[in-house]
Amino acid sequence: MRIRVMAAALFTAVLVAGCGGGGSGDSDAKATDSAAAQGSASASASGSGSGSGSASASASEAPAEPLGEAQLKSAALVGGDVDGYQITDFPVKPDGDSTARPADCQPLENMRTASPDPGPKAFVGLLAFGGAGPTAGSATTIGLMAYDQSDAEGILDGLRAALKKCTAYEGGVPARTTVKAATAPDTGDDAVAFGLQTQGDSADAFVVVRSGATVVLFYTAAGNGSAAEVPTELVTAQIRKLGA
Repeated sequence: MRIRVMAAALFTAVLVAGCGGGGSGDSDAKATDSAAAQGSASASASGSGSGSGSASASASEAPAEPLGEAQLKSAALVGGDVDGYQITDFPVKPDGDSTARPADCQPLENMRTASPDPGPKAFVGLLAFGGAGPTAGSATTIGLMAYDQSDAEGILDGLRAALKKCTAYEGGVPARTTVKAATAPDTGDDAVAFGLQTQGDSADAFVVVRSGATVVLFYTAAGNGSAAEVPTELVTAQIRKLGA
């Protein structure tokens, strides 16, 4: 069993490395690293884990132009914003790459290693530790990534397409990774959710939300051996703050 908190910390480090480039990650990240559709009729029929893109009031106010790093930092959660969580930032920058086989699964592996293609114009990474109750011991990586509007939309479209075709893949980690689409939250302008489980380990949970031209990644490792679930309170608070 890998150490879940260290996993999320490592993942945040990889997330920073993904800024500005497409397709770089860490081939060993899963060994140490750390929800179907509520959207379009086609996504619902496929169970792709995509959200509708029906915007909340806060999301409708999110900028449609790419934010700079300082603007992302201002919009990011900080300690005290969400009760029960300690929130820190991670500026570490490792290098690497990771390839999924079959290639249809690559967008999912890219998000696991925080190397979406194309890479973001600006990035801010956070780590939220759950300190009490059901989330105690969990670690959630939050990555705010600035894009042009069309590229932001394309990131979620790519994940949605991958979830229609990909059920499992090799690559990125020593063992086979199983993919499961999940129910995306009704927040932001669009959202996708899924789980990735490496053979012999518990599942990690991913939620990716687009708010305006910003893509926000939430990646949760449970820390207690059970399947992870991205905390709704973190997603709600971050997307609300981004749209404020």
